[in-house]
Amino acid sequence: MPRITKEQYSNNFYSPLLVIVISIVFVVLGYNAIYIVDQRECAVVFMFGKPIRSEKTAGVKFKIPFLHDVVFFDNRLQNIIFSPQGDNKEVMAFDQKTMKLDAFAKYMIVDPLLFYQRVRNETNFKRNITPIIESTIREVVGTVPFLEILGKQRGNVINKINEAIKTQSKHFGVEIVDVRILRINLPDKAKNAVYGRMRTDREKEAREIRATGAEEAKKIKALAERERTIMLAKATSEAEIISGRGDAKATEIFAQVAKSDTDFFTFYRTMHSYEKALKGESTGILLSTQSDFLKYLNGVK
Repeated sequence: MPRITKEQYSNNFYSPLLVIVISIVFVVLGYNAIYIVDQRECAVVFMFGKPIRSEKTAGVKFKIPFLHDVVFFDNRLQNIIFSPQGDNKEVMAFDQKTMKLDAFAKYMIVDPLLFYQRVRNETNFKRNITPIIESTIREVVGTVPFLEILGKQRGNVINKINEAIKTQSKHFGVEIVDVRILRINLPDKAKNAVYGRMRTDREKEAREIRATGAEEAKKIKALAERERTIMLAKATSEAEIISGRGDAKATEIFAQVAKSDTDFFTFYRTMHSYEKALKGESTGILLSTQSDFLKYLNGVK
């Protein structure tokens, strides 16, 4: 069996170890030479701490290992909520009326290299852009009367604010996509005054409505009373006509009876006369016994 020398053994031992070491070095270098930019991100490449280029497209990118560093930024739409803070919370319109105004802005990073050079990160950007938004809103709102901001001119006010802020945001490598007014509120003092005026107006309107209602009620009652009087008059007239016709018919019947039997009719009328004249137990009449009125009573015991 051939003998293995010490030199041969050393060479056989170090060869696999060298391969492993070289492989590890290549893996580390390869890992540090590749970076991935997500479609929701953009990146800035640094060399010795200084930004040298930006990456705005998604995919696998290459860099020099250990010499280049990469910082990533979110390139999706971001929000900034604007609400004036501190002592000067109110915004003044052209007609010197104050209001509380809240707004928001939507932005996205379009030039990450310029963005990093100007503000470094999103926290610093929001700290820098918020005063610009506030001053722009105050400047534009100050040229329009309060009622027009709430009405027809609101769209024009928003457009002017957008144009001004978009122009200034380009210096940060950022695009302001939109600026919108969330809500406009009156200050507490003005709000109480407005509510008081509204309450007074509603009370005045209520009084006018009640007065109008009372007047209409009087008209309706008067009309109803008039119609009632007319109906009663018509009914009374019709009743008198009917009664007159009945009396006429009765007279006609009596006349016919009188013609057919004069003696009976005379007797009948005389009996009715007795009934009307001799009422009660103490009725007394002083007449001659020869009177025609008593002819049917003569000889009656």
